[in-house]
Amino acid sequence: MRSRAPISPRPPAGRRRLAGTVGLLLCAGTLVLALASPVAEARSGGGSASASVVGGQAAEPGTFPWMAFVVDFKGSEEEIVCSGTVLAPNLVLTAAHCVVNLESGAVNEASGYRVVTGNVDWASPERQVSAVSQVIVFPHYKASATSPIAFGDAALLELSTPTTVPSIHLATAAQAKRVRIGTRATVAGWGQTYYGQTEPTESLMWAKTVVEGQRCEGLAGRICAIDFPKFKSGVCHGDSGGPLLQLLPHNRGTIEIGITQAVFGECSTRRPGIFTRANLIALWADHWIATLDPPPAPG
Repeated sequence: MRSRAPISPRPPAGRRRLAGTVGLLLCAGTLVLALASPVAEARSGGGSASASVVGGQAAEPGTFPWMAFVVDFKGSEEEIVCSGTVLAPNLVLTAAHCVVNLESGAVNEASGYRVVTGNVDWASPERQVSAVSQVIVFPHYKASATSPIAFGDAALLELSTPTTVPSIHLATAAQAKRVRIGTRATVAGWGQTYYGQTEPTESLMWAKTVVEGQRCEGLAGRICAIDFPKFKSGVCHGDSGGPLLQLLPHNRGTIEIGITQAVFGECSTRRPGIFTRANLIALWADHWIATLDPPPAPG
């Protein structure tokens, strides 16, 4: 998997030096999606797409029910793909770099987005598709073309049509304190399964990882995680905005501890992925969940 980098079959634009190596945002671009309107939901690319998440495995139907596939249609021949999680029936969390033009700083138009929930295969007929009515960027996010890997890389998408899937809980400040070096975690998303992949990933992929700290020094509000000691899996383009997950003790459920942000090199599995701390933006997200709570359905 990879964090948020432009979702495209081309190598992502905007490689930037970070801690002596190259850090890449993880959105992805491709030319095959056919979700340009809530009605146009047939796949248009032809052929089958390879699975996603570098070194990961395909999610079984019914697992990761709060995952969201996010696509922004930029034009007739360009789409930006990211991953996300459902926080409320009408709110999906993703990465800010998935919704902000790093050259101009402008927030992308909400009308370009479609969000797919309810299936581990975004192309399945058995899915829920919604337009987006509002894009909300974390107010302390300050990325630019010269400094793309920024603090607070998070954004919310308000769905025009609420989803019926369950939501994921973000780590609280107390839970975040228990996330230490060596904490076992899981990543999930629809990102590339190898750097430069030209076909879209249709099946949600996931992989195990471990929190580490050495290469996150100086990156306030971030978590680093790597597949230690195997170094076989990690996030890649298209995984941006997807979750870093932790299973709570005694089968008390799963929480989101991080938001996929960036990777080093060409989606190297021998270097850590970078994740925005979920507890950093949890109070802000809770505010919007309460503010945009949809009215009850008519009786």
